[in-house]
Parts: sequence; structure tokens; C-alpha cells
Amino acid sequence: MEIAHVNPDNQRSVKYLVCVDHREESRVALRLACMKAKARNYRIDLLHVITPTDFQTLGGVADRMREEQMGEAQELLNALSDDVRQTFGITPGIILREGSTGDEIVSVALQDPDTIIIYLGIAQQSSSRGKLASWLAGQLGSKLFVPLLMVPGNLTEQQLQTLV
Repeated sequence: MEIAHVNPDNQRSVKYLVCVDHREESRVALRLACMKAKARNYRIDLLHVITPTDFQTLGGVADRMREEQMGEAQELLNALSDDVRQTFGITPGIILREGSTGDEIVSVALQDPDTIIIYLGIAQQSSSRGKLASWLAGQLGSKLFVPLLMVPGNLTEQQLQTLV
């Protein structure tokens, strides 16, 4: 599911793509992206990727699990979108994808020429996020021609302010 921005002037609308999930690190990355977007009058897209459930033999159970995942993802995106709107006065685009997280991030970035930076929140000690960040960094020269900004999830408000 994607909610796109309509630009009545047909002008390029520069934006940041922020990868979000339930982790605090993604909220820190989102906060930094919003602070920068507000200062520069840029737009924000929120991307959440659901990993497909692989229960081929369970049929209806797998369908129900997928529906639950989609519902939870939609709630997350709506809550984050509301927070961004209330806190920063920015109405973000919402992108919900299903697939491999890294592949979907690259796909979304490649499909939208207005995206100028991808924001990814990272934890100090997270092997899964570290693998994703390393994989995405490897894509920068071959497929992905958009900078990847890895935002440490332990940044303070004061540190975020200095980065704007």
C-alpha cells in the first residue's frame, strides 16, 4: 500500500525516505529526518516492510497471520504519521511493502527520483540491523544511488539538534 504525494505544480518534491518499525532506533531516525525536513521544507516518506510469513502448508493460518501483520503495520504507520503531523506539521507519505527488507528499501528508493536520502535507525548491538546496514551499504555503488544515513538510536535530543 502506498499513499503518494500529489504536487499540483508538477515541481520536484525533494524528500527523505525513513525506514520505520517498532524499535526506538527508528523513532530517533524519524525524528532527525523530520527536523531536517522541516528546516529545509522537504517531504518525508515512511517505509515499513513486512517479512512474508512462510507457512505454505498452513493455508488459512498463514493468511490470518499476514492479515494481522498488515493490521499492526498499518496501525504503526498511522500512529507515526499522526505524530509527525502533530509534532512537525509535516504530512508524510506512507509506504507499506511486503518482502525482503533490504530489497524493498532499494526498490522504493529506485522508484522515486525525489528521494535524496534514506534514513535507517541502528542499534548499538544489533546483529540483524548491522547485517541490513552492511547489505544496503553494499548496494550504494551498484544499484542504490541515494545516500544512506545510519542514525544511532542512542542520540540525545541535544545531539539531534546539532545535526540539523
